[in-house]
Amino acid sequence: MELRQLEYVIAVAEELHFGRAAARMHVTQQSVSEQIRRLEHQIGAPLFTRTSRRVALTAVGEAFLPQARRAVAAARHALDAGRRAVAAPAGELRIGHAEDLGPRLFQLAVPLLRARLPEVRLAPSPMTTFDQLNALEEGRLDIGFGWNSEARPGLASLLVVREPFVVAVATGHPLAAEDAVDPARLSHQPIIVNERELNPWLHDHIVGHLRAHGAVVTIHREISSLDRLLPLVLTGAAIGITVAASAAARPFAGVVYRPFTDPCPLADQRIAWRRDTTTPAVPAFVEIVHELRDAGAFVPGVPGLPAHGTDVPARHEHTPGR
Repeated sequence: MELRQLEYVIAVAEELHFGRAAARMHVTQQSVSEQIRRLEHQIGAPLFTRTSRRVALTAVGEAFLPQARRAVAAARHALDAGRRAVAAPAGELRIGHAEDLGPRLFQLAVPLLRARLPEVRLAPSPMTTFDQLNALEEGRLDIGFGWNSEARPGLASLLVVREPFVVAVATGHPLAAEDAVDPARLSHQPIIVNERELNPWLHDHIVGHLRAHGAVVTIHREISSLDRLLPLVLTGAAIGITVAASAAARPFAGVVYRPFTDPCPLADQRIAWRRDTTTPAVPAFVEIVHELRDAGAFVPGVPGLPAHGTDVPARHEHTPGR
């Protein structure tokens, strides 16, 4: 059985016409008919009923068609994987990361990767979680590191850390005197949150948590980075909400961070990769992150905040896409 025979069967089944199927495959009608006859001979039964007026699948054809489609898709998938391997420079590991997450990842993981695979070169690219997932699917990235997001069947992921959201206020704000902030205290306050277009899950998760715990949410502005949030908080124009990792990475004079009262809203950070990856450095990098995670290396420390555990599974959690 040849791949082109399967392609001809699919074309005829979809066109229900040998002439149109032949035109679609850029071959003669005689070639399509001959190859399908050979396949039917191998199977021992016709795949199509043919009359002068119509072409239709037989019961055997109905059973055969889904498997033919899977086989053709698998062959194309293998070809794409090979092309991606050719396109990626040898020894290069392309890593996408959310802007606030990259520094910590590289600070911790790069020395270990260099010790184990010194020939591998890292090519980091800051990008949104959504863009990372698209780039992974299209073979333009090997690893992504971002926030929780929608599942995608072709991707696997590892939960790196589950960290708390925190409230950012100016040192003179009344909430700065609180040990922890009740979400209801934020009712009708001008709040700054992450831009929903960049990560719908992260935005909806925190807004939903506030509303579920008694807050009447008034969004003053949506921002794409903490650097844009902090000056607004410092001047007292608004109250910011971010995650502990971002807070730890951006200490800012005149701004303090306070945790939420329990139950504290949590955000997941994940690395993601293609399930069919052919890049040897990918599993090595995943294993390094896994070891660091289990050692608690990714748990952020923020002045004034209590320590939070990672609350992660004991082994790889292969959840498609994050």
